[in-house]
Amino acid sequence: MADKYHVIIKERIKLLFIFLLVLLIILAGRLVWIQVLQSDYYGSMALNQRVRDLSLDTNRGNIYDLNGREFAVNTKRKTVIAFPDQIDDPANVASLLAGILSIDETNIKSRIERDAFLVYLERKVSEDTYKEIEEMNIPGISYVHEDKRLYPQDNLAGQIVGFAGIDNFGLEGIELSYNNDLEGVPGRTLQEQDAVGRSIPDGIMDYIPPQEGNDIFLTIDEISQFYAERELERAMDKHEISGGSIVVMRPEDGSILALANKPDFNPNNFNEYTQNNWRNKAVQDSFEPGSIFKIFTAALAFEYGYYDMNDYFSDPGHINVGRERIHSWRRGGHGWQDFRDIFANSSNPGFVKVGLSMEPDEYLTGLRSFNFGNKTGIQFPGEASGILVPGQYTDIEQATMSFGHGLTATPIQLATAVSAIANGGYLYEPRIVDRIYNKEQSKEEIIEPNKIRQVISEDTAEKVKDLMINAVATGTGSTAGIDGYLVGGKTGTSRHYGEEDRYDTSFVGLLPGDNPELLIYIVLYDLEDDNYYASENVVPVFNSLAENLVRHLDISPASQPFPDINIPENNINIDDYKNTEPGHTEEVLRNKDLNVKLIGEGEKILAQTPLPGTTVNEKSTVRLYLDEESFESKKVVVPDLEGLSAFEAEQRAWRFGFKTNGMISGSVNNQDPSPGDRVDIFSSINIE
Repeated sequence: MADKYHVIIKERIKLLFIFLLVLLIILAGRLVWIQVLQSDYYGSMALNQRVRDLSLDTNRGNIYDLNGREFAVNTKRKTVIAFPDQIDDPANVASLLAGILSIDETNIKSRIERDAFLVYLERKVSEDTYKEIEEMNIPGISYVHEDKRLYPQDNLAGQIVGFAGIDNFGLEGIELSYNNDLEGVPGRTLQEQDAVGRSIPDGIMDYIPPQEGNDIFLTIDEISQFYAERELERAMDKHEISGGSIVVMRPEDGSILALANKPDFNPNNFNEYTQNNWRNKAVQDSFEPGSIFKIFTAALAFEYGYYDMNDYFSDPGHINVGRERIHSWRRGGHGWQDFRDIFANSSNPGFVKVGLSMEPDEYLTGLRSFNFGNKTGIQFPGEASGILVPGQYTDIEQATMSFGHGLTATPIQLATAVSAIANGGYLYEPRIVDRIYNKEQSKEEIIEPNKIRQVISEDTAEKVKDLMINAVATGTGSTAGIDGYLVGGKTGTSRHYGEEDRYDTSFVGLLPGDNPELLIYIVLYDLEDDNYYASENVVPVFNSLAENLVRHLDISPASQPFPDINIPENNINIDDYKNTEPGHTEEVLRNKDLNVKLIGEGEKILAQTPLPGTTVNEKSTVRLYLDEESFESKKVVVPDLEGLSAFEAEQRAWRFGFKTNGMISGSVNNQDPSPGDRVDIFSSINIE
């Protein structure tokens, strides 16, 4: 019996030994796994529990005006932080801080109960808030320094500069578009700490310094910007408008000296304003430009050879295009005018004739070369492209487009396009940043002007500038004159569709008009005044602004402040050129100091305007048609012949390609078709 008992004991001891042996083998294997095979992994885990990796904010670059005046800088603010593992009573701490910080007690408590080494409670608090918390001396509550963006100029240029958010990332304006240059590269610090967060002497330490952001120098001139914003503020006080925009530009390279909008906002407390106030309307919003667009219709008509300065037009007060009747702003029209007159008087019927003379594809291609319908390329967020062709494109769309209706453009597009007129025909990308300064490398990068393309010839540009000078000297822009200065300009007024009494009015001016150093473009939005013409509201804004800018920027007065425009008398007789060779006939006509437009393709001339026997001025345009397709369906405007003598009526009709029937002597009492109708070219006008 005893032997059996001993056998059982032995078996149990053997099993226990085997169990312990297996356990030791498992433990040994586990130790080998941890200490040898996975030593790097577990060593890293242990190190991560002791070492804290903190990101160090970089100093965001400053933003300056052209001359180094501060638009955006940094200031140090304290951010309240908590070390959760050092706080014994989260509920009590949350209760103490709730009355001081802007976040509520529940939010504070949830943050300091997190399983984290460090948590942010409130970033970039005021100095008073920081001092109040510091005096309470709460264990586990501390602070770190962070940069806060400061805008010393407050509202001035706010919509250009934009603003950065709480994390110093740009959210609007230059702060956003140049964020990569401004923000720099954050640094890091590694520090070994014990279980309660105290630094271990001689523990692991590493420090990677942050790289400072680059400074941005704008092309904006602070004083010019101030004058522009002040004039818009005065306009809002004086007129019933929703706001306005001003662009002041150097035409020779597209540099922007001022880019003003009202209403505006203060980027130091941007969250107190609506997002509409943040918008830079001059870049981000488009509108119907109105008669300012006649500048480009005229430029393309000259460039393509359809008209010249001494060509004549008839404005009886309206023109019919299809089922639509387009009226002149003056009841009864402006009568018999040359090209200077239809521009100076802003004749819509005259410009409809000019616009419809051009082939649709040719006209649209020319407008796109000025960048209409496309973004200008200005380095600014949210730029609008405008709409050149909103939908279908028929005669009525081309007719209304010729005087600036039925399309949209931004103020920066229009200013850039007019600059191409001012500088001799070259389109530049608008330039709003002059240079970028890299503080780490003490290196400055100049942002060179970007010439995109030549859109018109220098000769065409000179003619359009002449039109603009004459418009200020004698036309709708006459109130824009400045004593001692030669000014070129054009007004624009466009009515909102469906809103009888709401208008956008605008004016563009060149100083000096013949060799512009400065372009000023102004638009007032949603005008509801009774005097809605641009000469009554927006031109006075130009006068006041221009007078300040010419003094500040030292723009020289003109030696001859008023243009001397001489229109030659009728002195060239038009012969019959039918069936002659186009090249030879063109040479003959140009030798007579006439302009020639060859239309169509063919080896012989089939038709012409003016008709044979017409007497015209020098530099008038003779159109020679080389195939039937070029004129068989062409519509032209019937001139107003009433009151003219037989000879005068015949000459005027022949200029436009009409024959006359029914009168030998006397003066015209009645005519059919009526003035302003569009009928087939080379048809007859019956007169009594």
